Amino acid sequence: MTESFPWVEVFSSFLWILGLAVVLADFSYHEFLVHKRQLNWSDVFRSRGFLWPIKVAIVLILFGLSGSVPSPFWGGVLGAAGFLAAILFIRGDERASRWLRRKARKILK
Repeated sequence: MTESFPWVEVFSSFLWILGLAVVLADFSYHEFLVHKRQLNWSDVFRSRGFLWPIKVAIVLILFGLSGSVPSPFWGGVLGAAGFLAAILFIRGDERASRWLRRKARKILK
């Protein structure tokens, strides 16, 4: 038994499965809110409370799939897409963008 446990594959699979679980939980919770508060789905889809977990889930899924695919090319493409998505989502969120700029200024001083 000289083989080692494939921790990288387990971790990458964990990430994309966790991302799908976040999507499912977000849709389930907002389905509950739509019926409880008599909201429209169009309003829910635009709300920050719905979009933020979906954005996190997209990044988790992309990073998880980048480690799960056997091809290095597609792994790199998915990893780059996940990194780009994370940057775009953070830049689109004003609070996260301000926090990131403050942390970067402290590091660069």
